[in-house]
Amino acid sequence: MDDEGPDGWRLARFREFLKESRLAGSPGGVAQKLTVRLYGKGVVAKVNDRGGSAATKYFKRRKGQLIFSKLDFLNGAFGLVPPELDGHESTLDLPCFDIAPNVDPDWLLSVLVRPAFYRRYRGLAIGSRKAQRVPVGEFLASVVTTPPTQEQRRISHLLRALDAAIVTTDRFVAELKRSKLWVMRDLLTKGHPSHKTKLVPLPEAWPVGRIASTIDKMPAHWKLASLPKLARLESGHTPSRQHPEYWNGKIPWLSLGDTAELKKLRVEQTSECVTQAGIDNSSARLLPTDTVVLSRTSVRGLCSRLAKPMSTSQDFVAFVCGPEVLPAYLVQLFRHMQREWRRLEQGSSPTNKT
Repeated sequence: MDDEGPDGWRLARFREFLKESRLAGSPGGVAQKLTVRLYGKGVVAKVNDRGGSAATKYFKRRKGQLIFSKLDFLNGAFGLVPPELDGHESTLDLPCFDIAPNVDPDWLLSVLVRPAFYRRYRGLAIGSRKAQRVPVGEFLASVVTTPPTQEQRRISHLLRALDAAIVTTDRFVAELKRSKLWVMRDLLTKGHPSHKTKLVPLPEAWPVGRIASTIDKMPAHWKLASLPKLARLESGHTPSRQHPEYWNGKIPWLSLGDTAELKKLRVEQTSECVTQAGIDNSSARLLPTDTVVLSRTSVRGLCSRLAKPMSTSQDFVAFVCGPEVLPAYLVQLFRHMQREWRRLEQGSSPTNKT
């Protein structure tokens, strides 16, 4: 195609710069196989290979070639064969292509792994719903906007730099999370360093609710108290779905469908709302702002506090804090008790202490 855009960009079909490679390989029982990960996550050697039929044709793949999975085309299974897998093999369900020298491979891959690209082939896939394949011919006939070679290289260079920055940032954030875990453990068991106080033995047994299993001392100015003495225990309920007048009101109703909200410091909104009639005709309660809610069923241990008055389903236990415990403190305490929640899943849970 000769249509050109600004600054030398032009429309081209993939077949203009990609040529399918079919270099004969080994029998299926002895071939060193490779596979393509989803969402552009790379090309790797196939593990746990149980061999293959001697009648199945395999083809050798060369480093730098483009490869994709017909079966997982719609899941972004594209990659470039890395040098260490040069000579590995695949069937025609994982076709490979030589790339023309005037096309930058990394730029090409960045185009192919975009969901906006591969999802547009949904209507072209053939086969059953669970085994849809995109034919090579349909792929090669597709049109792509192609910049000049030098600009392709500049684009891919910038994208590699951004990817490297993301990896570095992710590692930094992971390290911060590990550091925070230990800092929070000290703060929640030994107190703030500005308080110059000694640690004293626990005044009584503390079998449940500890941040760490080895705690046997606490700051001298702290006290050990049962949580129900510091916060009023509440629960939730689901108004009858048989009564439409109980639903679609103005009172937020927290349910398992709002799990993502519990990962925030405050629950701002819910996916469903109930009416006052729904509250009045069920065991649901209207809980005040700053109530601490803790998931106790399918996603145990997730917790947050309410940004405004809300009700909840029976999947949550709620704590309305008294004057001796701050809601924000209780949330942090619960969030750093994940080991304890896992332990309590194995049996009954006596009265918690904090």
